[in-house]
Amino acid sequence: MIPEPQKTYVLELLHALGPASGDFVVAGAQAMKFMVERARATKDIDFVLDVVKLRGEPLQLSPRLQQLGYQVVKGSRNFQFEKPIPNSRETMRIEFMAPDEFKRQKDFRVEIQNGVHARACTGGAIAIAESELHQLAGRLPDGSDFTAALRVTKPHALVMLKLLALDDRYRNIRGPAEARHDREEAQTHAADIVAIISAQLDLAAFRKAFQHQFNLDPDLGKRVSGILSEYFRENVSPGLLVYEEFLVADRPLDRDTRREVVDELERAHRLMKSLLIE
Repeated sequence: MIPEPQKTYVLELLHALGPASGDFVVAGAQAMKFMVERARATKDIDFVLDVVKLRGEPLQLSPRLQQLGYQVVKGSRNFQFEKPIPNSRETMRIEFMAPDEFKRQKDFRVEIQNGVHARACTGGAIAIAESELHQLAGRLPDGSDFTAALRVTKPHALVMLKLLALDDRYRNIRGPAEARHDREEAQTHAADIVAIISAQLDLAAFRKAFQHQFNLDPDLGKRVSGILSEYFRENVSPGLLVYEEFLVADRPLDRDTRREVVDELERAHRLMKSLLIE
């Protein structure tokens, strides 16, 4: 689950949003914490926003975020917000994404409301449609108990988003200056994909749901299936290569470690091949 102290401030945000909280869908690494027992540590919260519903909400997001103490992250152009967590060195940071069909012309942003934008997200509409409610219980900053329904992207939709992100980072479309960061991000996305699928108790049902989600967007389905095949079909495919880099990072490569890595790569390859459409 979402760790403290961030959980307290997620609850604060959901409380402040009221009915509009149902238009916020958790994606990214925080969503993994609802589906993977030992998800990697992360503190930022990524939300995919239901643009149509939010544009019709009476709630004005910008004033409400300001009331909660959030400020726009410098350079983010109104799609990342953060605030310091009292009595802590940590911050609460949120990022907004939205389906890319709503983005501005010649821009990567989606306008949600005045003063609040979102980063265009390929597959965002599926991430919203393929989400489910989880109960999040804890305390608000004033110490009072609070339980909220938090909408979270389902595992098969999160794998879709991760495959798209893996392809984006591996190809390093941002250029040489971002090459190292993109490579590290590709390693993380590959590891996340393997972790999510490894946590599924019924792979046949997962595979069916993974394919079925693209009924909403067959062209995107073809693109994602192509990425899955390109990155994981062979044991030397790029997805497995960057997954290997993730496994060996900061570990001594002695004989035992090497054997563990080889065994894990073989397991991951079998797992990923089970999703491929022959």
